[in-house]
Amino acid sequence: MKSDQDGVSQQAHLEQVERQTGRRPKDLDGPPFPLLLSDVWSAFFSISSSRQIGFSGPQPLTFSEIKAWQETTNNYLNGWEVETIKRLDLIYMRAING
Repeated sequence: MKSDQDGVSQQAHLEQVERQTGRRPKDLDGPPFPLLLSDVWSAFFSISSSRQIGFSGPQPLTFSEIKAWQETTNNYLNGWEVETIKRLDLIYMRAING
């Protein structure tokens, strides 16, 4: 979302409106979450919750960690699901590291 001349984001303005009025502006809602990805998102969230933390912060997920999660939970992923988790992790790492 865009920022105004004072550097305050449109999202911050809309969140303030929500706090003051108790009504959620439609512009705060994003698109609906694709149901096809709900299992992949849940797997990513679960695997990510046990990621390694180093001196520089969270470490990227490895294929070994994903494999260990599959074996531990008995939830086996297809290749495209593993690749999607790796891509989600790349986005996560970029967001964490600025």
